[in-house]
Amino acid sequence: MSKTRRLISVGILIVMMALFIAPFSNGEKESMKDRTSFYAQYEGMEPLTIYLATDTHYIAPSLHEGSAYFDDMVLKGDGKFMPYGKEINEAFIEKVIEDRPAALIVAGDLTFNGARESHEEYAAMLKRVEDAGIPVLAIPGNHDFTVKRAARFLEDSYELVSSIDANEYLQLYSEFGREDSFDFDETSLSYIYEVAPNLRILCVDVNTIAGMSGLLTEGTLSFVEQQLKKAQDDKAYVIGVTHQTLLTHSELTSQGMSFINSDRLLELYEKYGVVMNLSGHMHIQHIAVSDGGVPDIATGSLMTSPNYYARIDIEGKKFSYNAIPFEVPSIPDFAAKAHDFLWDNAYRQGKENLKEGDSDDMAEFFADFNVAYIAGRSDQIPWNDEVIKKWKKSDSFVPRYFEIVKEEGANNFTTFEVDLGDE
Repeated sequence: MSKTRRLISVGILIVMMALFIAPFSNGEKESMKDRTSFYAQYEGMEPLTIYLATDTHYIAPSLHEGSAYFDDMVLKGDGKFMPYGKEINEAFIEKVIEDRPAALIVAGDLTFNGARESHEEYAAMLKRVEDAGIPVLAIPGNHDFTVKRAARFLEDSYELVSSIDANEYLQLYSEFGREDSFDFDETSLSYIYEVAPNLRILCVDVNTIAGMSGLLTEGTLSFVEQQLKKAQDDKAYVIGVTHQTLLTHSELTSQGMSFINSDRLLELYEKYGVVMNLSGHMHIQHIAVSDGGVPDIATGSLMTSPNYYARIDIEGKKFSYNAIPFEVPSIPDFAAKAHDFLWDNAYRQGKENLKEGDSDDMAEFFADFNVAYIAGRSDQIPWNDEVIKKWKKSDSFVPRYFEIVKEEGANNFTTFEVDLGDE
């Protein structure tokens, strides 16, 4: 199969949902009769472990070091522990090399704002994993082609720097999944990788088209169906990977967390019995399951306390997912520092929703609540009815936030198991 790649320009007047002109050119290309009969034929596989990290948001230190503007922006941001971004990413790479999983998946938002320099440094980190003999499977996120936001941060301002496009992404990241893939899409950066004879990882890119992140095109949908049919014929399990979530997880995440045509991708996943979808983007550890039984597991950002990465253990017909807090050995009390950074951020947000004269315990509860929910541990929220009554008098969305989470129930979204042994 030829591996020639070239990007055909996509005009402004594209016929939107027909999409779509193929932006990549490769060589020629080359299925579960139903879910039950497929798994009845399946004999299992050797045990293996896969690691996943998402929303790593790496930024080259030269783009922000010594910048009071950057430091202030981070303090007022969403709680990502960016002051230690380089240390977190480098330490995680070292852990992967030491632990030697069967593969490392990096599920998008590789960089903070798409700056070319950040991509070059992050790709060099992933190369160390590949050089250690561990396959890396990467896909881009919505932050990775952000031309208008790629910036160098100065003392009291910023200046725009160059970003990358899809062709440049291929130059930097093609060896991380696509180059050695079982097959790849001609119309996006999607590909399917065979981790074991009976296990394939389907990485679905919806962020290739500049200015249109979050769009699953007709061409990619066609590629997905072809690959799922092929997996059916070959009696192979498939795990899907997207950056944005496949499902709408709750009312809180109903806007901007999934992608256009996610319903059509889900339809294919349910039809062909995809084991699970692994996503990120929300920076919230959460799990949702479709009516047809496909779980979408959103792993929290590696940069946000408790700094999760995911471990997927596969043994026979059992697929076990666990979100594991990551600590940086070189930073004393790392977990506490990351926690406090997120808590302080949430406390500030809580204060911003209060009126003059409101008590501090309201902001403190909001911070405790937020930290537990982001960690996927609503079962650890320290509910306080008296404080919630005070919040209900406020003119803000916060009381509804509390109600939505309470309606979900007390959950531990850090662990999940799919056991197909009886199918």
